[in-house]
Amino acid sequence: MKKFILGASELMSMGFYSSAWTDDRNRTDTFNTLAHWQNIARTLDRGGFDFLFFADVIGYPMDGDGVPDAVLEGAIQTPSHDPITVVSGLAATVDRLNFVVTASTTAERPFMHARRFGTLDHLTGGRIGWNIVNSDNQTALVRLLGLGAITEHDTRYDRADEFIDLCCKLWEGSWEDDAVKLDRDNAVYADPRKVHSITHHGTHFDLEGNFTVIPSPQRTPTLFQAGASPRGRQFAAQTAECVYVQENSVGSARATVADIRARAASFGREPGDIKILNGVSIVVAATEEEAFEKRRELKAAPTDEMLAMHFLGWTGINLLRLDPQLPLSQAASEYGHSTIARYDDGRSVGEIIASLRETLGGLTITGTPQQVADAMEEYLDSTDLDGFLVEPTFGGEPSYREFVDLVVPLLRERGRMNPSVDPSTLRERLFANGDRVGDRHRAAKFRVTAE
Repeated sequence: MKKFILGASELMSMGFYSSAWTDDRNRTDTFNTLAHWQNIARTLDRGGFDFLFFADVIGYPMDGDGVPDAVLEGAIQTPSHDPITVVSGLAATVDRLNFVVTASTTAERPFMHARRFGTLDHLTGGRIGWNIVNSDNQTALVRLLGLGAITEHDTRYDRADEFIDLCCKLWEGSWEDDAVKLDRDNAVYADPRKVHSITHHGTHFDLEGNFTVIPSPQRTPTLFQAGASPRGRQFAAQTAECVYVQENSVGSARATVADIRARAASFGREPGDIKILNGVSIVVAATEEEAFEKRRELKAAPTDEMLAMHFLGWTGINLLRLDPQLPLSQAASEYGHSTIARYDDGRSVGEIIASLRETLGGLTITGTPQQVADAMEEYLDSTDLDGFLVEPTFGGEPSYREFVDLVVPLLRERGRMNPSVDPSTLRERLFANGDRVGDRHRAAKFRVTAE
């Protein structure tokens, strides 16, 4: 019987997919405080969650005229604070929960990124993962970071490939395992013969020199990825150890999982080398009637303008500026291809806006604790998925507390939860096969060996 991998998906902001911050049950107005995230971390740790996953956005929805008023009024992807800054404080709060943070290969520089995550791997005791994105909101990157012209979709993945290889060279190939001597008698901290300079001259990056972070518990942080386009899946199959998908039916999830695993095999990887998780919004209550009423209220929380601004942020297309009688094909964008493809099916823009309330996001499960647990088991067993990323509903710690108190006990009784474990690295928690990246992973070829 397959045990669930469970993550909780968050954004360091007022709201996420549901935009339910207008509801009285919402508790995200304190998102800018450490205490807010500590409360969530404690509840997830108590509930046996494997990790807290921080999505992130650098920019915000904008169109040719700048930032629409509806973005700021609705708190759509802004304000958005930097989640990597909170991880050390959370790692000191709980002992077993792991943390995954999103960072962009378009916005970051490889050396600084590798240094930051290598340091976090030390500070968390190996409980850190990197969710690799190449940043869909290219307009924001151009305007906020001065990156020049918008980068074409597949070119961003080419850059990401080089970014990954360079980071892995730094993490895996600079310091030998026994390079640190800490020999006070002879005043030798590290053996220079066991610290190797990295030289890289590529299409997008140039680097010459030593990595400045000593070997950490995982060296390479556990690698996550969520690209849904064909090029994104190819990148995930070669690079990711854990893939996040957003499918809302058994058929589509089964097909996506099979496709990713088949692509991974083409790179010499085994099916078990990749864990695949599906996002899910769960509303649970003591009775079915109460649960569906809560779901109705959750869907009613955002305005049409707020929903359209989410779409703008993910695709660069402002639905409110298009002819509502024409299909989505009247507009084009260099990013958000998978989202655009999902809605570019001949429907008019007016029909798309009307449908966003029902379709924005992915899988939803609503019902009593028994019904929710049954649905989670059936979905997982029918798709070859490995687990779920649970999304916040009304927002804040209470969203997860209901799931932990009502559903987790049933999953534990049924043998679906990993047993309570001692602190370990994130990679060991997910794969139970050691702390280091696997031998079939692309990073393995950069491992330094003793001379």
